[in-house]
Amino acid sequence: MKEVLRCNGLQIGYKGKALMPPIEATLHEGEAVALVGANGSGKTTLFKTLTGNLKPIAGNVVLCGKPLGDYSPNERAKLFSLVLTEKPDDLFLKVFDIVASGRYPHSGLMAKLRDEDYDMIKAKLQVTGVLELIDRDFVSLSDGEKQKVMIAKALVQDTPIIYMDEPSAFLDYPSKVELLRLISRLAKEENKTILYSSHDLELLMKRASTLWLVAKGKPMMIGKPEEVEVGEYLGIRDR
Repeated sequence: MKEVLRCNGLQIGYKGKALMPPIEATLHEGEAVALVGANGSGKTTLFKTLTGNLKPIAGNVVLCGKPLGDYSPNERAKLFSLVLTEKPDDLFLKVFDIVASGRYPHSGLMAKLRDEDYDMIKAKLQVTGVLELIDRDFVSLSDGEKQKVMIAKALVQDTPIIYMDEPSAFLDYPSKVELLRLISRLAKEENKTILYSSHDLELLMKRASTLWLVAKGKPMMIGKPEEVEVGEYLGIRDR
């Protein structure tokens, strides 16, 4: 598989204080990886570093063969997209408006959408299973529907990498399972590289293909759920 992202001796943290030993890790085309760790373990710090919002203490991040710091903000917007826990709350925004905003890195804020843009918006809403919601007010949707719309927006941005911060937060169990299936399908069928964080460890052990485990002060552990000693690494004790 084609390498899309590489962490070379990457040390993350704040004010010169590293949260964990240097990270050596790679992400490949068509791969979906779950980032797992307790609150304060470094998940958010890692996301901020991978997106260039926080400078690493040491080492670097290489995206598509070039150091992250060598890309302009506009170039970065064409390399990775974000699906965050926070959602737009504007009462007047339609689902179409939300998803269409994903085309801005390619067309500019004031540019008129082209026919191919409209076709892509509809296609990605279809892929995520919410095309019938295209004319609905975004605020009227359920949490699960909103998350699918935000994923459609990320797909419309047409980036090789998608970062998702706690995408299953606030969802009921069936919706969490459905979301993980969608993430896996998008990685394979849309050929996307997806890194997503989650606290749903029990579900991930059944559904995730690869885990990045992080804990404060420990080296990152990488492997398939059946290969890693998750409980021991995260300090979880059987009761």
